[in-house]
Amino acid sequence: MINDPIADLFTRIRNASLVKCSKVAVPLTQTNERIVQIFAQHGLIVNFQRSNQTLVLTLKYQKNQPILMKLQRLSRPSCRLYVKTQNIPKICGKLGIVLLSTSKGILSDREAIHFQVGGEILGFVA
Repeated sequence: MINDPIADLFTRIRNASLVKCSKVAVPLTQTNERIVQIFAQHGLIVNFQRSNQTLVLTLKYQKNQPILMKLQRLSRPSCRLYVKTQNIPKICGKLGIVLLSTSKGILSDREAIHFQVGGEILGFVA
């Protein structure tokens, strides 16, 4: 059993990127699917497909270097990290993406600022 499915998702993507795999399979959960949708919207992965109990992600590379390399989990099950809208951090001068769990679902930092909602910082991509 996985204690932290978001950290598991980030680790699987990071490990697949390090060995230059083109595809990676992750467990199908609503949380993982929403995070992967955000990655696809921001052009961080080529695409993803739903199978029976898995999501298959096609990773994106630029000049043989992985796009998704710096994935970090900030809020953990043992130590939650909450922010208000005005305190959402800017990663790499707005080039990175902060993932937040809000009352409107899992959103990127830009969407959370647009909807004027804060929430729990799940992690970031730089």
